[in-house]
Amino acid sequence: MVIMKGLFVRKVLVVSVFVVVLLVFVAPLQNLTTQTSSLADAVASFQKGISYSAWWAGQYTEPGADLSLDALASTGADWISLIVTGYQDTYLSTTIDRTGLHTPTDADLVYAIGQAHNRGLKVMLKPHVDLNDESDGHWRGHIGDGFTTEAQWSAWFASYRDFIEHYAALAQAYGADQFCIGTELLGTTHREGDWRAVVAGVRAAYDGPIVYAALHSGEEMAITWWDAVDYIGVDGYYPLTNDTDHHPDIAELEAAWEEPKIIMANLSATYGKPILLTEIGYRSQHGCACHPFDSNVVSPLDLEEQLFAYEAAFRQLYDEPWLGGMFWWQWHADRFVSGPCDDGFTPYQKPAEGVLRAWYGGDPLPHHSTLLPDYTQTLDIYIDDLVPGWDNWSWSATLDMTNSSPVYEGASSMSAVLGPWGAISPRRSTFDASPYYWLEFYVRGSSEDEPQLSVFFDAADGTRLPPAPVNDCRHIKDGTIEIGVWKKVRIPLSVLNPSGVALSRLSIQNKGDAQTALFWVDGLRLVAAQEPSAWSYLPLVVRCQ
Repeated sequence: MVIMKGLFVRKVLVVSVFVVVLLVFVAPLQNLTTQTSSLADAVASFQKGISYSAWWAGQYTEPGADLSLDALASTGADWISLIVTGYQDTYLSTTIDRTGLHTPTDADLVYAIGQAHNRGLKVMLKPHVDLNDESDGHWRGHIGDGFTTEAQWSAWFASYRDFIEHYAALAQAYGADQFCIGTELLGTTHREGDWRAVVAGVRAAYDGPIVYAALHSGEEMAITWWDAVDYIGVDGYYPLTNDTDHHPDIAELEAAWEEPKIIMANLSATYGKPILLTEIGYRSQHGCACHPFDSNVVSPLDLEEQLFAYEAAFRQLYDEPWLGGMFWWQWHADRFVSGPCDDGFTPYQKPAEGVLRAWYGGDPLPHHSTLLPDYTQTLDIYIDDLVPGWDNWSWSATLDMTNSSPVYEGASSMSAVLGPWGAISPRRSTFDASPYYWLEFYVRGSSEDEPQLSVFFDAADGTRLPPAPVNDCRHIKDGTIEIGVWKKVRIPLSVLNPSGVALSRLSIQNKGDAQTALFWVDGLRLVAAQEPSAWSYLPLVVRCQ
């Protein structure tokens, strides 16, 4: 499929004329020049954004997160929306906590802001509030729905102001380029006076542009205090079809944007402010254009429908004179929450990423490779036993290095019983892995619970390199280790050793913290490739049934 479009030409002249005409009717004459200039400037500096997310303390500072951010920057995006989430127990609670394990720490955010700036990316810090308990079907949009007294409202807004002003001060101190004062809190935003107080508190702590992220199809039209912020934010998960059994084409999805575009254009005209799509996104599953807002729907993987939805949105929205930018949901700090077998929102290593790159101006995705392993050039690690030169530095592990059954090749295999976070860990003197292209081995499960394994190298200086999961369809067929079936694992060394440093140690680790892993390993080696060309994981654009 060839996807065509016009790149980057921002219609500044058209914007100026459009805004002047509108604002004559909606703004006092004395504000006309200032508002027109502000809107035109904002639209001319279109924010090519992607939401960058982590859901655990420490994830933004893991070495693999830097690699994920590198990949994000290569798409041509020039902004990230940096997500941090605080929690309250239920929708009736009035206290918000930002100290739990699922909330990135302040140090995480400071690090991520610095790393983004180092890559030429601007940063919108975007705090969220979620519920610890959503088992009863409530979510953040229901906060406030059950409040019956002014005391409850006062307590919640006091807690929310503490929460949001903390992050506003952090944004100010560490140079965040924009700040989002709230996200999809539609049960509270009718309280105009309280939200104007929130805005005033944030303005006192942070002197950059601010936005509120309203939910599509209602909240964005109900808010009466848009004049208090710099951008009108919309989380634009507008349904584009109402038939989950139908597979829409790009033209159908484009046509469905007519009404949402009218809503957003009218908002921009009324308040003289640009629209930011503070979130927009689609899961890579069948029906994603019907219910783009729903992250819980179970439906077959469909990479093509996600691609079509991306292309339709870009075609219909990118050059609209009222649009100041868009932030695609989402790109994980964990680079392995992605890929062609993932049905979530991320476009990373899916065909939709090619659409994103085309519109944002990044390099095209690499083409498929026809590389084949070259078994005449290998570095053997385990063949019937640890190969001479390799020593056993395993931990929390019971190993039989010469198990006689089952065996994949040769006379024996390695039987492994790993405790929580235990690892098989052979070590040798420093070696250069550059002649080789893959780490390859065979694995067979031996328990009712599928072992969850990760693989990583240590550099010659002892630095632990970022791990990669074995249980990933990019590395093992179907992404699964099966009981009673030998399956080949093949992971590019560019994934395990992206900087190409000298190595000294390999570890295959049990990722479970409460479970013993039982399995066999055979044929563990580094393997060269027959051709020196780039590897791509990306599949052809195929609709998955």
